[in-house]
Amino acid sequence: MIIRVLALAILVEALVELIFTAAPLQGPRRWIIKKTPWLKSVDQGHLFECKYCTSVWIAGGAILLTTFADCQALRITSAALIIHRLSNYAHIVIAAVRDAQINMRLKR
Repeated sequence: MIIRVLALAILVEALVELIFTAAPLQGPRRWIIKKTPWLKSVDQGHLFECKYCTSVWIAGGAILLTTFADCQALRITSAALIIHRLSNYAHIVIAAVRDAQINMRLKR
């Protein structure tokens, strides 16, 4: 159960990050913002302009999909997105270790 919750959290984070940063998704995101003025709050802005707000709804959708529409294609797509996101974190860790090693060698 804990692994499933952790996987869903990573999946939601990956989806939100893709929605906000992937260049091919910026056109559709702007179109949705333009066509859905009722999702705009005076205080908070539009739902798709706030990562925190978007993540709440993405998480709800992910839970509904994995609960009621669990299928092989959904599991494969989710696994690919989770592996993609974890590999990004691995790159950060590896770069930090490499930088630390270079700094140690330069100090000698």
